Amino acid sequence: MPRTRECDYCGADIEPGTGTMFVHKDGATTHFCSSKCENNADLGREARNLEWTDTARGDAGEDEAEAEEVEADADEAEAEAEAAADEADEEAEEAEA
Repeated sequence: MPRTRECDYCGADIEPGTGTMFVHKDGATTHFCSSKCENNADLGREARNLEWTDTARGDAGEDEAEAEEVEADADEAEAEAEAAADEADEEAEEAEA
């Protein structure tokens, strides 16, 4: 059965009989699904810097998860600070009375 490969640049599936296989001087092979991927690789562009590649999407997903964690931590810290301020106000009112 023909084997489905993965594009080494963008991560897309390559159907049997399509795509391009580049063989380097050292014998290593690189599979491209389209000329778009091949040309971007030839120009020296990093796949992780292009939004349409799986590599970039994976990195973005991790960044969003980290941002959500930081935001949740900030919300918790803000709630704790408000609670501490409320307690301080109550103690000040009791001291005045």
